[in-house]
Formats: sequence, C-alpha cells, structure tokens
Amino acid sequence: MRFRSRRAVAALLVSAIGAVAVSGIATADSPPVPDFFWPYGLIQVNGADVSPQVQPLIAFVNGRACGIAQTQVATAADGTPASDVGHTVYVIDVLADGSGAGDRPGCGRPNQPVTLYLPQSGLVAAQQPLFQQGSERVDLNMSTHLVYHGASAAVASDGSN
Repeated sequence: MRFRSRRAVAALLVSAIGAVAVSGIATADSPPVPDFFWPYGLIQVNGADVSPQVQPLIAFVNGRACGIAQTQVATAADGTPASDVGHTVYVIDVLADGSGAGDRPGCGRPNQPVTLYLPQSGLVAAQQPLFQQGSERVDLNMSTHLVYHGASAAVASDGSN
C-alpha cells in the first residue's frame, strides 16, 4: 500500500507542477503591438490587375514617404482568400511618427490619411486608409493618374539681347 500512496503523491506533484507551468505561460506578458500600420489587399485598376503586376508601392503620410513595398501576385496558401489567388496584392508597412528604431519623424499618427502610390504606373489609390496601429484589409482601386508638368525657365524679353 505504501507503494500506491507514493505513486499518488508523485502524480499529484507532477500535476501541480504542470498547472503552475501552464498558468505561468498564460499570464506571461503579450508581445508589444507594433506602432506601425500595415494595410494589405488587392490592388487593381478598374477591376483588373495592375500592369505590370510586380512594381514598387509607396505610402505617403503628410507628403512624406513613410513606407515602400512591392506588389506581388497572390499564390494559394493558408490564409490567402481563394478570390485573391492569381491577382495583384500588396502589403506595406507604414511607419509611425517618432524617433524610435521603427519610426520616422513626420510619418503616421492615428487617423491621418495614407496615400498609396505606384510610381512606375503613375497611379494613386482612390482609397486613403487612416493610419492606425496594426493591420487592415483595404482593397485598392488605382484610379488617379498623377500628371507631372515640367517647368521651363521663363525668359523675360524687353527687346534687348
């Protein structure tokens, strides 16, 4: 009988140690939430994939470049919606305002609009998601062409050489 009571005590001790270990894990601090914003989703022009499908994407906040990424073609994988597969998608990290390691002075603050721009195509997204901490799906329609006008020097003529 003594043997059985030792087994019971040992089993009880192992259970108690396991419970303490699990509760220690459950109460451990969660990792900090990053302070940047990462919008993601489809990126199209009038319902069709952008062309070329792989090209740079820049995020502007307050007229300042606050993130750069590259569009890509979605492939079938865990977590990829079937409707995205084969289409142009993006994900971009938009930096927060600050002087920390992952920040950039003058960049995103809560609720500031983020302008997404394809410099290779000269297209700007009609949607302007608001800067927030974390991720948000924002499917983009690149509908606005930026038009750059070159300025030439104006020469005043008073009739003399």
